[in-house]
Amino acid sequence: MTKNILIVDDDKRLRGLLKDYLTEKKLEIYLSEDYDEAKEILSIAIFDLVILDRMMPSGDGIQLVEFIKKLSNTPVIMLTAMGEDKDKIDGLKIGADDYLSKPFEPEELFLRIKKLLDLFGNFNDRKIKISFGNFIFDTSNFKLQKNDKLIYLTEGENNLLVKLINKRNDIVLREELANQEFDETELRKVDVQVTRLRQKIETNAKQPQFIKTVRGKGYKLICNEI
Repeated sequence: MTKNILIVDDDKRLRGLLKDYLTEKKLEIYLSEDYDEAKEILSIAIFDLVILDRMMPSGDGIQLVEFIKKLSNTPVIMLTAMGEDKDKIDGLKIGADDYLSKPFEPEELFLRIKKLLDLFGNFNDRKIKISFGNFIFDTSNFKLQKNDKLIYLTEGENNLLVKLINKRNDIVLREELANQEFDETELRKVDVQVTRLRQKIETNAKQPQFIKTVRGKGYKLICNEI
């Protein structure tokens, strides 16, 4: 069974390199550039392991480790340029399962991943499927399907859908869907991303059945849990 791994790091180049390398190792890799976005993803999707940067503009990875461990026993590897022993101890005390200092060799990271996956095995049996129309989002593999056909989503579209699913049948403010500062440019980017997602989901993107616009506020995903 393919293992699903979430990488949380604001370094786009590093995320891309790790995804390419670990995908070649037959691992299913998902990406997040921001702690708040990662929390949204982790609230609904299930992963076999999480790799996260210790320090990013949006916060300290210590808090994210705490959040993860409250949800499940998902193993966590912390990546950081902070290589002091105290930093490592702080991470391990809070629940991180391994700690790797930057720069590092991808092969070493893979070996650490393999060791933790072997150690933890199939520990997580929390499986949730969210449906809307003929679509099903499966949190056990983080994929969207329509009538058993896989729907390809970009990283941004997938993360947007997760945020909508996490508050399904309720309003999600445009500001909550923005990944950066809440200025008008970023909010317009959210609207564009929603439009692109609708084009893949809705029969008529101009008259959406599932992703509803709540005028002056944001969006709502109409769906049912099964």
